[in-house]
Amino acid sequence: MKRGLIRVGSLLMILIGSWGCGAPRILGKATLANGSAAPGAGTPAPGVTVNFINLAGAIEESIVSVETDAKGEYKSPELTPGKFAVEAMLPGHVIGKTTVVLGKHGSKKAIFALKAIGEAKGKSVNESESENIPTPGEVKIGPPG
Repeated sequence: MKRGLIRVGSLLMILIGSWGCGAPRILGKATLANGSAAPGAGTPAPGVTVNFINLAGAIEESIVSVETDAKGEYKSPELTPGKFAVEAMLPGHVIGKTTVVLGKHGSKKAIFALKAIGEAKGKSVNESESENIPTPGEVKIGPPG
């Protein structure tokens, strides 16, 4: 009986000691910014491409990508320890960027709040012509004299 308790105790110590010792990964969430200051507080952003770029690796082996799920969450595959640039990209939104340093074990979080790109306030060619606004190349300015 005493040996059984010692074995169970040893097994528990191994399990508790290995808690959080999983392969290095980067996880997080991408949301659409809604004006709140807290990243991750907006609407979940599904379909965001998240790139993990190993800053010390060979170029052909340094980029891995995943997409966010319906809740806007993502989880990288197992990565080698090191420094990573993490980018979150969604068409029509500013690219989110951060840097994460991974150790040999455990995971780190990178949370993104993606802001929509504002529309340009320019005028169409027809509006410019009707308001007599010259287009580039139309104005011919010569040297003084």
